[in-house]
Amino acid sequence: MVYFGYIVLSLVILLLMVLIHEAGHYTAAKILGFTVEEFAVGFGPKIFSRRRKNGELFSLRMLPLGGYCAFLGETEDDVQDEKKPEEKAENNCDSAASDTVEHADHTDGAAENSDAQANAKKADDDLLSFVMRSKIDDEKQSVADCRSASCASAESQVVRLDKNGAPAKTFYEQKPWKRIIVLLGGVVFNFLSAIIFSLIYIWSVGYATSQITEIYSDPSGEVYCPDLRVGDVILAVDGRQISVMESFSELAAKVSEGETVKLKIDRDGEIVYVDATRREITVNNDKGESSTYTGFGFVSQNVFIGANAGNAFKYCVPYTFKLSWSILGSFGQLITGKVPITSVSGPIGSINMMAQLSVANWRNILILLPLLASNLAIFNLLPFPALDGAQVIFTIVEWIRKKPINRKIQGIINSVGLVVLLLFVLIVDILSFAL
Repeated sequence: MVYFGYIVLSLVILLLMVLIHEAGHYTAAKILGFTVEEFAVGFGPKIFSRRRKNGELFSLRMLPLGGYCAFLGETEDDVQDEKKPEEKAENNCDSAASDTVEHADHTDGAAENSDAQANAKKADDDLLSFVMRSKIDDEKQSVADCRSASCASAESQVVRLDKNGAPAKTFYEQKPWKRIIVLLGGVVFNFLSAIIFSLIYIWSVGYATSQITEIYSDPSGEVYCPDLRVGDVILAVDGRQISVMESFSELAAKVSEGETVKLKIDRDGEIVYVDATRREITVNNDKGESSTYTGFGFVSQNVFIGANAGNAFKYCVPYTFKLSWSILGSFGQLITGKVPITSVSGPIGSINMMAQLSVANWRNILILLPLLASNLAIFNLLPFPALDGAQVIFTIVEWIRKKPINRKIQGIINSVGLVVLLLFVLIVDILSFAL
C-alpha cells in the first residue's frame, strides 16, 4: 500500500513537470498575442474540460503521460476547417438570397404583366399593383437583412478575435521569431523550475559527504590511515571543499595512485587535518578471501550537511547546469553505444524508478525534482520530429528561406516522428521490466 502511494506521488510529479512545460508555451503565447485553442494535461478522451469566454479550452485527459498547448491554425487541417464553415455559411446565405430574390423578381415580372393587362381592362386595378409591388420590395429587404444577420452569426461562431477585435492570426501567420520564443517557452520554464527545485533541495537537504564507518588494515595488521577515526566527516580534499557541485568520490577520483592528500575533517565539531595516501588496498572478507582496489583504506557512508539558505542560493544555478550537462553526456553515451538502451526508461519505467527511490529515502524525492525538470528540458530540445527542438529548426529554415516548408510534409514528418517516439518509449519500458 505504501509503494502504491509513492506510485501515485511519482505520477503527480510527472504531471507537474508536463504542466510546467506547457505553461511555458502558454505564457509565452499570451505575451506575444497568440491564440490558444486548448491547454491539455494528458492525452486521449477528456475527463474534465472548461472553456473560457475567450474561447480557450482547458482540459484534463485520460492518459496522464504528457500534454499539449494547441494554437489556432497550428495544423493545416485547422486552417481548412476554419475556412469551410465560413464558406459554407456564405454559400448558404447566397443561395437562399438568390432563390428568394429570383422568386421575387419572377413574382415582380408576373405582377408587371398582370398590371399591364389590368390597365388595358380596368384602371382601378392600379391600387392592387401598388400594394403587390410594395409587398415584394419588403420581402427583398427582409431577405437582405436575413442574409446579413445569418452570415454575421456564422462568422462570429468561427472567427477568433485578438485583443484589438480583429480576426486572430493563426500560428503560422505569426512572425518566425515569435514562434521560436513560444516553442522554447516550455524548455525555459523547465529550466527555471529546475533551478527552483535545486534551491529547495539544497536548502532542505544540503549535500552529501562521507562519514567514516570502518578503517582497513593491511595483511600485516598496519592501519592504512592511522590518523583517521570512525565517525570523522570529510569536508575537503587538498583544499577543495566538498559541496553539491563536487562530492568526495569525484574529488578522490582525481587523486593519482601513490599521491598523498590532506583531508579536512570534522571530528565531533572540531576541525582537524589528516594525511591520506591513495594506494592499492587489500581487503579480506568474512570467508578469508582477499580482494584489492585503489583507494584510501576506509569505508564511508553518506551524511548530509550544508542545508542552509546561503548554500541554496549559491549553488542552485550551477547545480542545475551540472545536472543538465550530465544528462547531455548520458544522451551522447546512448547515441555512441557506451550506454545500453536498457538503461533508458520511458514514462512508466520512470514512475516505477521514482517510486522505488522515494521508498528508499524521502530525500530522493527532492533530488528527483530538479533532475526530472532538467531532463524534460534537454529532451524537448532534441531535434527529433514532434519535439520542440525539431519545430524550432523548421521555423529557422522557414525564416532563412523567406517562405514556409510545405505544411503537409511537415505534418507527415511530425506524425511519423511521434509514432516512432511512442514506439521507442514503449519498447524501452518493456525492456526495462523484462531484463
